[in-house]
Amino acid sequence: YIPKYAAVLVMPWVVHRHRKLWDRPNAFMPERFHPENRDRIDRFQYLPFGAGPRVCIGASFAMQEAIIALAILLSRFRFDATPETRPWPVQK
Repeated sequence: YIPKYAAVLVMPWVVHRHRKLWDRPNAFMPERFHPENRDRIDRFQYLPFGAGPRVCIGASFAMQEAIIALAILLSRFRFDATPETRPWPVQK
């Protein structure tokens, strides 16, 4: 039961760490978002910018800003993998 006029909130931080939605929710596993795994993630399971009519209006800007920041880092620094790192294929 939800009382009339009650505020109902979705907390992305909690959703992103819910055990029913994610295997090892607190582990850093970027491979979850690999194109091969996209079918395993529900549309509303990962909400970095919210969803629906109140989606963050800055989402597009934030993504562009991240790409620019990455480009600047890559142009100014050299990144080397550790000897233990196995490269992932870019495409199969």
